[in-house]
Parts: sequence; structure tokens; C-alpha cells
Amino acid sequence: MRAAVFYGAGDIRIEERPIPKAGPGQMVVKIDYCGVCGTDIEAYRHEIVKPVIVLGHENVATVYEVGEGVTKFKVGDRVLCGPPSYCAEGCASCRSGRPNICSFGFPRTNGIGGPDGGYAEYMLVGDVDHTMIIPVPEGVDPKDAVLFDVICVSLHGLRRSNFKFGDTVAVSGAGPIGLAAIQLVKAAGARRVVAIDISDEKFPLMKAYGADVCINAATSPDLAGAVREAVGNADGADVTLECSGSQASLVNCVMQVAKPGSQVVMVGIVAQPLDQLVLAPVIPQEIDFLSSFVYTPEEIEIYLDMLKAGKIHFPGMVTDVIRLEDCVEKGVARADRSGQIKILIDPSLK
Repeated sequence: MRAAVFYGAGDIRIEERPIPKAGPGQMVVKIDYCGVCGTDIEAYRHEIVKPVIVLGHENVATVYEVGEGVTKFKVGDRVLCGPPSYCAEGCASCRSGRPNICSFGFPRTNGIGGPDGGYAEYMLVGDVDHTMIIPVPEGVDPKDAVLFDVICVSLHGLRRSNFKFGDTVAVSGAGPIGLAAIQLVKAAGARRVVAIDISDEKFPLMKAYGADVCINAATSPDLAGAVREAVGNADGADVTLECSGSQASLVNCVMQVAKPGSQVVMVGIVAQPLDQLVLAPVIPQEIDFLSSFVYTPEEIEIYLDMLKAGKIHFPGMVTDVIRLEDCVEKGVARADRSGQIKILIDPSLK
């Protein structure tokens, strides 16, 4: 089989490898689509993932081989292959129903930790019982199903928040996670959705996904005033979702967007030191900071059920489907990302 193997920063090589074999408790899947994630891009740029490994943790696939003892799945089933689920060790997080923050989860994720991921024609699921493997319902397009990773990150952040029907919500960031958040809060009954980004070019899609008002944080002379006007009161948003992972965006959310006594949910991962955040004027407002990390198996099922029922849909999110051989030039190292939202790899393309 063909696989794109990560050897370090700036070094991914297409290689021929044997198709994996499924041992007891394992299965092999044939990759239908694998999403190019920001984690993959950062790995290629800065080696945040330890080589040597096949990247790719956003996978929709067809079961190719099942090992001894695997009874939940059969050859031909279409499934989503997510991160690890409840761990065999029974850590405190898993015992409390929060496998998304399992003590062992991150290093065991296909394409990030030890196991190879979906930048390949086939992938080994090394521990079926402790991996988020979710059947894809009949009638659900696999190109929509594979968006589970970005959609469910937003879904988990919303479910972690204290959002309630009729709240005003601000969403900062118009990448896949931000766009998903806009549609989800609209579907959940937000009274007003304010979308914030630094590019006017994204406004039409943000409005198509459900934003009532779009604000350019880079050019607005008074971001706080614009948000207050947009939500129809003088205080700010009831719930603020930071989805870009930008320090500047988080600072804006805390200091100019959230109303006193409200909540800022950190859905995006801010990697920079927060040297621009001054807490002295924020603390008297009792703004809650809430972190949110990935998702649970239940949330993937919620996403697929809503997708099948037509309650949510994400037209235009997949902007490109590329060959495995193009995963560097048109994927992780793409020079021009204007107009790009979500890129999928289709290993069957030659």
C-alpha cells in the first residue's frame, strides 16, 4: 500500500508498505477520506508529533479485516475512526465519563501518538475496544461524516458551556471549527449569533452558516461597541466561543466581547504565551474561562444523527479533495490557503 510517512519537520515521504494485518482485538480499515488537520500542519512545520509516523487522525474508512475477538464490526462496514475511547486502565477521567481527557488518550491516537494514521491506503486500529469507532449511518455522505473531528470539537465546546435557548452568542474565528460552532449554536436556539474574524472574504459563508452579524476585528474601530450593537444590548455576548486558537482573538473575546458575568469557552488551542491579556479589568467582571478539548463518542453519534436527519449541514466546508501524493504540496505545506477551509485526502485517487 501507499503511505505518506512523516520523518520530521518538512519531511514527508510517499512509501510502499505492506498492508497491516489484524491481530486479536484489532482491525484493518481501508481509508475512504482523511482530513488534513491543523495538528498535521504544525507537525510538518515544527515537529510537534514524534517521527517516524504516518499522520492522519480524521478518518472515515471501510472495514477491511477484523481480528480474532472483534464482534462489533464486520468487513464492509463504513466507520469513523476517532481517537482513543475509554481506556483499559480505567483512569479517573474515563471513570467519570470523560474519555476525551483520558490520561493515556493523546499518545495513543492514530496519526499523533504511536499508531500510524490515515495518510495511507489502509490503517491498523490497534485496540478496537478502546477506540472511538462509530458506524456511519446509511445515507450519510462520507465526505460529511469525516468532518466529525472539527464539528464535534465545536459541539463539545457548546455542550461544556452554560448556553441556553435564547442566548446571544459570539463566535470568534471562521475556520472549520468556528463555522461549525456558528451553525450549531443557531440550531440550538441562539437568539443572535455574532461571527468575528479578520477577513471580510469569509463573511458570506459565515452568514450562510447562520451568523446574524459579521464583524472584522482587524478593521472595526470599536469592536466592543460593534458586538454590543449586534447582540442588542449594552453589555456583550451571553456566551463567547473562541475558535481560532489565536492569542489576539482570545484577548478580544475576554476584554471586548463577553459581557460581565458570562463565559468565554476556549475551543481553539492558543499556543502562544498570553502576554497581551491584562486581567485587572476582567476579574471584577467575573468572566468565566472554560477550556474544551476534543469530544466524546456520544458527541460523534449526536453529530451523525443530526446530519442524517438533515438538522445540520455544512455545504462548502470541504474545499478540496487531493491525492495522497499531494498531501504536502496541496495539504500540510500549501502556500496559498486563501479560499481553503477543509482539505480531504482520498488515497484511492491516482
